[in-house]
Amino acid sequence: MPYEEVQFFTEDGISLTGWFIPQSSAGRPSRRILVFCHPYNNSKSNLLGVARGLWDRRYSIFMFDFRSFADAKTGQSVGYLEQRDAKAAVAAARRHGPKDAEIGLLGASMGGAVALIIGHGEDVGAVGVATDCAFARLSDVLESRVCATLRFPQPLAAFTVDLASRLNPLLHGYSFKSVSPVDAVEHGPRAGQVPLLLIHADNDEVVTVSQAHAIHSAASAPKELVVVQHCHHVGCFFKDRARYLKLVADFFDSAFAAAERRRIGEGREVLPTPERHVATGTSEPQA
Repeated sequence: MPYEEVQFFTEDGISLTGWFIPQSSAGRPSRRILVFCHPYNNSKSNLLGVARGLWDRRYSIFMFDFRSFADAKTGQSVGYLEQRDAKAAVAAARRHGPKDAEIGLLGASMGGAVALIIGHGEDVGAVGVATDCAFARLSDVLESRVCATLRFPQPLAAFTVDLASRLNPLLHGYSFKSVSPVDAVEHGPRAGQVPLLLIHADNDEVVTVSQAHAIHSAASAPKELVVVQHCHHVGCFFKDRARYLKLVADFFDSAFAAAERRRIGEGREVLPTPERHVATGTSEPQA
C-alpha cells in the first residue's frame, strides 16, 4: 500500500506519527477516510491486516500511534489522554484528505473506547464508529481485571477500584468517569446520531462481553452487536478475516452513503481536489 508518514501534534503539544494510506476512486482521492485507533500497549501496526482489507474496499486509511509510542517520553493513561491523540489524528487525516472528506472511526480495545468517546463529541463529526472488544467504562474493566489477576472477590475488587478512582484525579489528573464510552454513547453531544458496529469476543478475558451489551443497550442510533463465538480478546479478525472485513466494510459503506446523501440534501457542493504525490513505503505498511 502506498503511504505518507505524517507528524502531527496534540493539543498538549505531544508529537505523534501516523501513516496516511490514500485510496482513489475514478482517478480522484477517496472522500472516505477511516481513522484507526489501536489497543493499549500495541502500535498502529497491530491493525494493518484490517487496514489492508478496507483499503482494498476503496477507503483511505489514517493509522497513528498513541502517545505511549511518542518519540519524546511522556505520560500515558488508559483512554483519557489518548482522546487528545485521537482528535489530533482526525484533524491530521482531514488535512491530508480531499476537501469535504468524511471520517469514520475504527478502534480495538482501548482504541475502541476512545473512538466511541470522541465519536460522540461535537468536534470530530464521525459518520460511524466500529469497535472490536471496546470496554464500557474504565472502572468496569479495571474491576474485572482485579478480580481475575488478584483473585479478589467482586465486592473487594469494587472497593479497590473505587479507592483508586478517588485517588486517580490527585495522582494522574483525571477521573475514571472521563473514560466512559457507555455514557458518551447515551449522553454525549452526538448521542443517537452516530451509527455503531460493536464486535466482541464471547470469551473475552480482558473486557467481558457484558460490556458490549451495555454499550449496545445505551445506544439509540442505528446499532449492531456481533458476538464472535469461541474467540478471545481482539481475536475476532483472526477468527474469520473475510467475514470480519465484509462486516466492517458493509457497515461503513452504509454509514458513508448516508452521510453523502445528507450532504447532497444540504446542498453542499463536492469539489474535486488534484492528485498529490505520494511517497511509496517499502518496509511499512506491508499487510
